[in-house]
Amino acid sequence: MMLFLAFRYSFSRTGDHRARVMRIAAAAALSLAVLMVTISVMEYLQAGRFDRIRDVQSFDIVLDGDCSEEMRTRFPDASVFVYGETEALSEGRPYIVRFIGNDYDGGLRTVLGDGSAMLVPGSLYLNSSGTLMLTMLTEGRSGRMLPESREYRISGAFSTSLGTSFDSSMLFLPLDEMPQGIGVHTALKGIDGKVIEDLRKEGFSGESWKEQEAGLYSAFAVEKAMMYVVLSLLFVIILVSTAQSVRVFFSVREREMAELVVLGLDRRRAYLVFILSSVLVMLTGIALGLVLTYLMIPLGAAYASSIQRAEASLSVPYSSFLFFSFLLVAFTVFFSAMEERKSGRKDIMEVLSNE
Repeated sequence: MMLFLAFRYSFSRTGDHRARVMRIAAAAALSLAVLMVTISVMEYLQAGRFDRIRDVQSFDIVLDGDCSEEMRTRFPDASVFVYGETEALSEGRPYIVRFIGNDYDGGLRTVLGDGSAMLVPGSLYLNSSGTLMLTMLTEGRSGRMLPESREYRISGAFSTSLGTSFDSSMLFLPLDEMPQGIGVHTALKGIDGKVIEDLRKEGFSGESWKEQEAGLYSAFAVEKAMMYVVLSLLFVIILVSTAQSVRVFFSVREREMAELVVLGLDRRRAYLVFILSSVLVMLTGIALGLVLTYLMIPLGAAYASSIQRAEASLSVPYSSFLFFSFLLVAFTVFFSAMEERKSGRKDIMEVLSNE
């Protein structure tokens, strides 16, 4: 009976406040949808950044030495390749030189040239004379690493999904041109980074991408925490709006609550009816918010695509949606209970006498 009365006072066509109730539900729905789309976009951008780092820069697991054959046998579904890496100077500017083979799977895109020799950033390719003098440490006759300068032919330009932040500091050379003394690494892509623990127990030496990018990963973790702090401020604004809506809801229904008491319904039950009514309104807003989130996700994807200059695919953050929905319902009950206490202090006849 109480639930029926709550529904009757919220959505009945014969009620005087149906339009106001629907406005409250619509405001809650829009606020929740905007919050969810914002979370979805920010989580996608951060996850996309991690994916690009794993694809281009650090890879899922990197082992010391050439153990590619064994890794291909053990992980047939993973991408396994060997590369070398060292630092170099050219015209006073530092670079990272990565020596790669034909099986290299590091998200490398050849933009210009044939790519048979040195690949350089696009800006350097366009402004170079066709060759580049590099100074690198190589192993001398005494076994010590000594600087050696050598001129390399530039055969093409490259680009990656990480953009200029990564591309401008990298040079790529064929693996067979790697100087003596530079160690090789075996990269594995497409496997869980946690596998590194099992590999270490078997005697392999290496790191997962999280370990290689520990500083950046920690910075992203802090960034994600700050993201939720900022979004929590947005949620506080939603709660303030909810508190105001509940206050208006109870003020316009005060006379109707008094009428129920006069008709014989226990006063606490009468107020509970309207608490349930405000919860039903909020649940309606939450349901509409889910629908609006689905409708607005494509807009968020278009925005993320414009930032990354690549097609973005967003998903509804269901865990966040359930969490914030629960908070909305809980605070609606709390605000309603507070308004009920205020109304309970008033005399019934005084309420009925006020038009």
